[in-house]
Amino acid sequence: MMKSEILFEDEHLLAVHHPAAAGTAGAATLVTFSDLTFRPSGTQIWGQEVVGKLGLNAIGFVAKRENWFPAASVAAAAPAVRAAIPGEAVAYGYSMGGYAALKHAAALGIGQSFAVCPQSSIAPAEAPWDTRFHRFHRPALHGTMAVGPGEPGAFSVMLADPYMPEDRAHAGRLAETAGVHWLRTPFMDHASIWLLVDSAFLSQVLERVLAQDLGGLTRIMRARRHTSPHWFRHAGNAAFRRGHVAMANRLWARAVAIGLHPMVREQDVGRLLPQRIQELRAAGRDAAARDLASRQAALAPDDFASQSHAAHALLAMGAVDAAEAPFRTALALRADVGHIYQGLSLVVGSQGRAEEAVALCRQGIEAAPQDTGLRAHFGHLLLNTGNVDEAEGLFRASLESDPADRKAMLGLSHTLAARGNRDEAIAVARQLVEAGDTDAAAFVWLGQLLLVTGAPEEAEPVFRDALAAAPELGAAHIGLARALERSGRAEDARRVAAEAAAMLPGDPKVQAIAARLGPPSEMLAAAEAGPPPSGLRRFLSAFFSRDE
Repeated sequence: MMKSEILFEDEHLLAVHHPAAAGTAGAATLVTFSDLTFRPSGTQIWGQEVVGKLGLNAIGFVAKRENWFPAASVAAAAPAVRAAIPGEAVAYGYSMGGYAALKHAAALGIGQSFAVCPQSSIAPAEAPWDTRFHRFHRPALHGTMAVGPGEPGAFSVMLADPYMPEDRAHAGRLAETAGVHWLRTPFMDHASIWLLVDSAFLSQVLERVLAQDLGGLTRIMRARRHTSPHWFRHAGNAAFRRGHVAMANRLWARAVAIGLHPMVREQDVGRLLPQRIQELRAAGRDAAARDLASRQAALAPDDFASQSHAAHALLAMGAVDAAEAPFRTALALRADVGHIYQGLSLVVGSQGRAEEAVALCRQGIEAAPQDTGLRAHFGHLLLNTGNVDEAEGLFRASLESDPADRKAMLGLSHTLAARGNRDEAIAVARQLVEAGDTDAAAFVWLGQLLLVTGAPEEAEPVFRDALAAAPELGAAHIGLARALERSGRAEDARRVAAEAAAMLPGDPKVQAIAARLGPPSEMLAAAEAGPPPSGLRRFLSAFFSRDE
């Protein structure tokens, strides 16, 4: 193997030469441009693995940051790069690298360019529709960025999804102004590069680019949709985002059948299902969100992510009975995941099956002994069922193995309070909140302990800390109102309760304390004064008043 060498380097990029292996004289040169995240590491280049498999002479431009390969740096590298290209060459890149392949091909003496999901520019004035990369634009560094006629070489091709608005606009601009041929890759989003992960297929693509065979390229890219698991995967993702749940599952199943690893599908479902449920709930469509969760679980009985996320979503939406079946299916698929035991124990516990909930947690701790969340949940479950000694032992054992386990510290404080050791419970809770990086629940608990022990003045700032961490937490608003009331600041308490009631209209406990305390005096005064007079009433009053 011939030794790689750095042909050029400046503050923005470097160009690395990977000569073709011995015995491959005459092989074409592939000039690659790295994507947004690839960074220099020795002589590594973007696309190095496929270069090695195909035995190509390769030159890789590697950006040192998200700089879109400044023209001045590429021009400075051009003489050394040209000298290392013995014959035909293709400029090739993805996203940021795709832009550079089109922008700099001709300047490097390259006749063909192949870009995947390229930008036409990242300058706000030149590409106002795409805000993803505006923050990387530096006017002094980039100047005019738009790809112009002739810059992509004699023959240029790009892949882009016509249904992704940003990439569609870039592709349309590049086709219109720079003459780049657009091969559409529907439903691939900004991930069309996945269609090229097979080195044998990429070799076919590059051969046709070198031959400037647009018809041949079009045919093999269309055929690729039927053989690439990643096309079916991304088409499934697109279908799911558009609400076509059954279609999405058929496409995902096809992707797995032709080679997609099932874990990839699980990751996609694990991302898309909660996202879509959240969107529906934010739009006030809780029934549709519940239906989506149940339907996805029914359509994918062998997919752990579908069962797990559907079950947790149903539980969070209060559909406790509906959540039990997907939790049990998830448990049958994967018996070593702690949060499944935790969720299922919440389901059966809410149905009055406390002993079964405890048994599930015991089983879960055996199966997932390192799951601190499950251990903390089990400890609180033991407390709620009167098993104080076992709960304390569990929390103390967790703290022996990890003294910084915040959930165990909170649980121990609860246990001590249940025993009546309030001072010790407060000390542990203080230790927890003083350690920093604590969630609002710990502040609320400490505040409640301080209220119970008759220290409302100390409780007030603790509840304010809780609200700073979680402004939507009703218990923190209630605690603050009570602390103010018990400190003799009734008016402040009424104001806090009224503001909380306006912010959290669906929280019955917040509404209850606001009703008990009553409105603050300024609201009473406004109510007694009545609404402001209308314009007509003000006119009539002035018209019939005495002359001044």
